[in-house]
Amino acid sequence: MRTAALITFAAICLSGCSFGAGPERTPTLTSAEVVGTAQAGAQLTREAYTHTPTRVIQTPTPSAPAVSATPEGTSTPTSARVTAAQTANVRSGPGTVYDWVDFLYQGVEAQIVGRYESESDGTWWLIHRLGQGLDGWVWGGVTTVSGDVSGIPYLIPPPTPTPGPSPTPVPTAATPTA
Repeated sequence: MRTAALITFAAICLSGCSFGAGPERTPTLTSAEVVGTAQAGAQLTREAYTHTPTRVIQTPTPSAPAVSATPEGTSTPTSARVTAAQTANVRSGPGTVYDWVDFLYQGVEAQIVGRYESESDGTWWLIHRLGQGLDGWVWGGVTTVSGDVSGIPYLIPPPTPTPGPSPTPVPTAATPTA
């Protein structure tokens, strides 16, 4: 009886094992479980702490400048300049019939190299740009003048631009021709 009990116990234990039953099966996950696992991994990545060292820039200790003799005073030539009181068109000639070539932005300064007095528009200044930009003519009504303009020469304006040819109408079947 003892042997029978041992054989029964062994049979029960062995019946739980899958000897010879084939390959082991993997549990199948649902798509919701896969997405949840991916989202959890992404959240852990976002929360991960990485230490980025702070770059320390070392600047050299400044030294005192060498003592030098005081330079002799020099006279600064006073040239007439205009400063744009508002953004102004720079034109190819002194008048609104000329094409604009650039802008003189508000607060920007330029050297005056010539002038033209118009009976209808007033003074136009031929300017030389001190910084970037194209030289040309600006209307005195949108500029502020500084310096002595007595030596600025009066100039003859360039010829006014001629308008291009008018388009010739093309006759169509509905248009009578003469």
